[in-house]
Amino acid sequence: MTEDNNFNTNEYPQENANVQEDEFQDEFALAKHSLKRKRIERKIRKKRKKVKELKSFLRFISLILVIFLAYHFMKLPQWYLPKDTFSDQTGKHIEIINNNIIPDYVIRQSLKNLYVPKLPIFLVKVKPIKKELFKIPVIKNIYVRRYGFPARIQIIVRERQPIALIKTDLKAKPVAFFTSDGILITHKNYMNLGNSKSALKILTNKPQLGKEWTVKKVQEVEKIVKAVETYSNEKVEYIDLRNPNDVYVKIQTTSIRLGQLDSTVFERIKRIYTILPQIEEVDSQIKYIDLSWDKVNYLKLKKTDKNSKPKESEKTE
Repeated sequence: MTEDNNFNTNEYPQENANVQEDEFQDEFALAKHSLKRKRIERKIRKKRKKVKELKSFLRFISLILVIFLAYHFMKLPQWYLPKDTFSDQTGKHIEIINNNIIPDYVIRQSLKNLYVPKLPIFLVKVKPIKKELFKIPVIKNIYVRRYGFPARIQIIVRERQPIALIKTDLKAKPVAFFTSDGILITHKNYMNLGNSKSALKILTNKPQLGKEWTVKKVQEVEKIVKAVETYSNEKVEYIDLRNPNDVYVKIQTTSIRLGQLDSTVFERIKRIYTILPQIEEVDSQIKYIDLSWDKVNYLKLKKTDKNSKPKESEKTE
């Protein structure tokens, strides 16, 4: 077998040489191609590096430009409140909404001494504004919103709800009112209560607010009113205390004379539910139900003509 291989090699020397030459050329071409490919790859890497550096430079320039523009944008006067924002009573930069009892000028007066910081509107603290406004007793809660372009402030007021009005006459303005959370408001600036029709009206003569009329006294009157509403099953429109010894309560159907508010008043009020059905049996109009007596009830009738005397129908238990 060895002799055959030697024989083949020696027999075809030219062909072997050609084969070796072809292999060498193939290896050379492969090396040349590999070198060319590496050069191309090197050029691509250089180009990518340059593009990357260019992008980084452009990002840096863009960042600088954005910061520059943002700085000058934030320096625009529309972001800043004028120095006279709180002292100016015309209200150009302060909007007040949802205030029905407190006049605008009272709120603006409360803020007139506040300092306006040299800060963009969104950095201005609202705590000093709330602190001043919470001094107004009618205010229950406050929401402050800040707006830009132009810089302005919106104050949303939540007021305490009046449930009892102290008046000297039904058509007169209240001199004080009692809120649902137990506060007696007496300042004349807060007596614009045109939308408080559902509130109880308490009529009295020359009330001494803070002395005679206190939160405790209003609560006592409320107990009497609630007792009347419970036993009459009707809403009390007002209670007349102008004569402390002869008190009247007005309900939808009629008026009720309670007389003196002594220790027996609640026992006398309990008799209302037995008397109200009798009103329908009386032909004449009822002026009031008299519960001022301890055990005797009266139905006071209105006059039938100018010359006739008032008629009374006595009802006993």
